[in-house]
Amino acid sequence: MYKRWIICLIIVAALAGCVGNKEPVVNKTVNVTTPTPPPPSVIFPVREPTTVDVTIFGGAFDPINLNVVNGTTVRWTNKDSAIYVVTGKGFRSPELNKRQNWSYTFNDTGIFEYNCSGRPYMQPGRITVVLSSPFNNS
Repeated sequence: MYKRWIICLIIVAALAGCVGNKEPVVNKTVNVTTPTPPPPSVIFPVREPTTVDVTIFGGAFDPINLNVVNGTTVRWTNKDSAIYVVTGKGFRSPELNKRQNWSYTFNDTGIFEYNCSGRPYMQPGRITVVLSSPFNNS
């Protein structure tokens, strides 16, 4: 009988050792990288009426977008070897040869898209004219 008790205790001890073991908990950290969206197209704000230059080169306007206040003059300068005619609602330049420029003063508020007459592949430019500067705190 004594032998049976020893065997039972050995079996109970062995089972207790098996039951108590658990696999270790592993914390897995997953790094998720959120892609950064591309920056919006650059918009150059103009706070007071002034003259702003737009360059024509390589079949493109630079800058492509402007924010200005009414009374601002925009001067387009052709730095390309091709001839360009800047056309928008209410304005049209003469033919601009290389190194020639032409200016137009925006006295009305609104959004004015312009392009180059005869070049449909060129991305149109955009000028947003506001009554007063949205950048001043007055």
